[in-house]
Amino acid sequence: MNADRGRPTWYAKCLRAPSRHARPGGATQAGAHGGPAARSAFAHPAATGAAARAAAVALSLAASALPSAAAHAQAAAAFRFSDLDLRDPHLFTDFFGCRDITDTPLAGFSVNGELQTRIQTDTDGDGALDLSYLVEFLPLDRGQSTNLIDFGLARCSAPVASTQCTPVQASALAGDATLAASAACMAVLPGTTRPYTPAIVTPSAPCFTSPTGTLTLNLGGVPVTLRNVSLAATFVGNPGDSLSSGLLRGFLSEADADATILPPTLPLIGGRPLSALLPGGTGACPLFSDKDVLDGVVGWWFYLAFPAGRVVIVDPFEDGFAHGFEP
Repeated sequence: MNADRGRPTWYAKCLRAPSRHARPGGATQAGAHGGPAARSAFAHPAATGAAARAAAVALSLAASALPSAAAHAQAAAAFRFSDLDLRDPHLFTDFFGCRDITDTPLAGFSVNGELQTRIQTDTDGDGALDLSYLVEFLPLDRGQSTNLIDFGLARCSAPVASTQCTPVQASALAGDATLAASAACMAVLPGTTRPYTPAIVTPSAPCFTSPTGTLTLNLGGVPVTLRNVSLAATFVGNPGDSLSSGLLRGFLSEADADATILPPTLPLIGGRPLSALLPGGTGACPLFSDKDVLDGVVGWWFYLAFPAGRVVIVDPFEDGFAHGFEP
C-alpha cells in the first residue's frame, strides 16, 4: 500500500515518525491495552483460575487508567509562532557605512524580514510553511502552578491562514513550565541590553515561563546555538486563544559565534562568521560593544519577540493508522 496516497506532501513525510504516546518504561498505548507483554500473562500455563482472573482485572484497571491518544490530543493545546523578531543585539554590516540589517533591508535582506518570510510562507512549494516553532501544553491547565510543555520545530501546512501542524518533531525545551496569575514571567537581565527600537516588551500575567535548555535557532537562515534558553508569553483568552508579548532569551558564546559561518547565499554577508556582525565581535563595524558575560564565558544575550496563535494538531502516526496508512 502506498502510505502517501491521499495525503499532502507535508503530512505524508511524517507518517513514519515514532508514536508520541509511549508510556514510561517503553510500553506503548497499544501494549498497555493488550500487546505481547499483556497477552503473555494469559498464555502461561500457570495463569489459570483465580490467578488468571486477577490478572485480567489488574490489566483492565490499568488500561482504564491510561488516557487514550484521542483524549491526549483533545487536552493538549498548541501555539505556533506567527512571527519572530530579534530585538537585542542588532546585526550590522559594513556597506558604504555601518548598516543595521536587523529590521532595515539591505540588498533585499534583513534578519527579521527573512524570519517573517520563513514563518509565514511556503517558498519552496512543498506544501509546508518553511519554519514553524510550536509550544505544546500537555495539557493546558491554567488552574495549576505548572504545566508540562514541549517546544521545538514542527511541520505545519500552508497557507498560514488555515495551517495545521504535526506535534513537535525536534524538541528543544521540554518539562514543567511555571504559570503565573499575577506576576510578570520574564525580566530583562540587568546590563544585557541596549535601547534599540523597537524596545523589548516583557510578558505580563497571566503568563508562563518555560524550563531552560539549549536551542539551535534558525535566525533567518543562520543556525544560532543559544544556551540557557527560556521563553515566556502572556495568555490571551481563557484558557488560551493565543499568546502575546512572547519573549525568547538565550546566550550565544563568542566561540559559537566565531564558528557560525553565514550561508554563502545571503547577500553581502554570506561566508562571514556571525561574530563579524555582532557589536563587539571581531571585524564588526559598530564602534560600541554589546558583549555580555555568563559564568565567565564571553558572548551575547539574545532577546527575540514573538506572538503565537493556537493551531490544530494532526498526529500523522495515529491518524495514518486510523485510516489504514500503515508504513
